[in-house]
Amino acid sequence: MEGVLVKLLWLLLWVFIVLLVQNQNHGVEGCVEEERIGLLQLKASFIDEISHNLVLPSWLDERESDCCDWERVACNHTTGRVVVLTLDDLGLYHYFSDDDLWPYQNLSIYHLNVSLFKPFEELLNLDLSSNYFYDSVENEGFERLLKLEILNLAFNGFNNSVLEPLGSLTSLKTLNVSWNMLEGPLPVKELSALRKLEKLDLSGNRLNASLLVQGNFKICDSFAIQYVGIW
Repeated sequence: MEGVLVKLLWLLLWVFIVLLVQNQNHGVEGCVEEERIGLLQLKASFIDEISHNLVLPSWLDERESDCCDWERVACNHTTGRVVVLTLDDLGLYHYFSDDDLWPYQNLSIYHLNVSLFKPFEELLNLDLSSNYFYDSVENEGFERLLKLEILNLAFNGFNNSVLEPLGSLTSLKTLNVSWNMLEGPLPVKELSALRKLEKLDLSGNRLNASLLVQGNFKICDSFAIQYVGIW
């Protein structure tokens, strides 16, 4: 009887190991529900103010629609969490003729609600470039992205108010804030907490420095970066 029990326990252990390996190989089915809802809220915030069309047509509010298969989204195959969002150049801006009365120098500009990124705590790479987002970064949200390593905010309308929230992204290795509306001295104090930063692009702003350095460059005592671009 004891020998049969031992064999049964070994069999159950073997079945458990097989199921565990299969789960690791195939990963989870579908994305995390909280993040699926978060992506749909992001999509709703990107409504085209001119034509009233929604961008990101593959992002469907349907239960059978797996958000890990949506365009511009990449997930961790094991956890189902979103790790990459490439939301660059969504076509949210429009140029107008000189006869049209429009603020922002004939260019429509969208406000970015940073709080919409709260659900994506496993995010590693976020690209929001070329959307002409404005400086609505006072909303909480960036500080939740504790694992973010790459952030691209180039070609938007952010001013210096973006710098303080960026200082909370202590896992950043690459930061691109080129071609925005930053001005004044080099933001050493605001970025001093980014100890893992390796690449920084501040070109195309109105910063008070004539500096274009490639190679190792120590921006302050707390960290050294491989590239600094200031135009």
